[in-house]
Amino acid sequence: MQKHCKDFCVTLGNIPIINLRNEFACYYGLFNDEKFLSQFQKNIGPFETPYMTWNGMPDDLITLILRKIIVGLESYLPGAVYIELGFMGRLQDKLDIIRDPYKLKGEGTVDNYYHRLPSLVDEKCSLKIADTTLWAKTKIFYRDIRNPLFHGYNIERQNMEGVKNIFAHIASLYEWIDSWHDFTRVFKETKKN
Repeated sequence: MQKHCKDFCVTLGNIPIINLRNEFACYYGLFNDEKFLSQFQKNIGPFETPYMTWNGMPDDLITLILRKIIVGLESYLPGAVYIELGFMGRLQDKLDIIRDPYKLKGEGTVDNYYHRLPSLVDEKCSLKIADTTLWAKTKIFYRDIRNPLFHGYNIERQNMEGVKNIFAHIASLYEWIDSWHDFTRVFKETKKN
């Protein structure tokens, strides 16, 4: 699906959701690699990742990567719902909501993305129902980490264990999605046809 914005003369295209997942896996591995982490003990780069060489400040790189993987998760989740509803033959009447989960009129991003959106597939898919502990932690994550990061705050590199905790939390959210969405199913179905 492409979107075109006439006002800015820009066309937007979808990123295949498997690419979002692979990028997260790559960064998750990097932030558990002592050699990579040792780069953050210096004040100035360059910092090497498989995707780029960063010549800026360490805090800015950590923040950029975290923002990117959070946006990736928030893109992956509607994509998973889209695929599941497509396989169920229930996609057409839900396209508008999948494109804009805020139309679900939940109580914020966590409610819309992690409760109402997956409930379109099945109520049991809702994080609020499937894993109340992860649901509560995700609400805290959005309040204390995600929202500040998206509104001008930087992650400071002094506590890389905290950054690892963020990656582990996001990995848990992907595991929850995996509990109701088999991302390999698309490949299996494509091979059949």
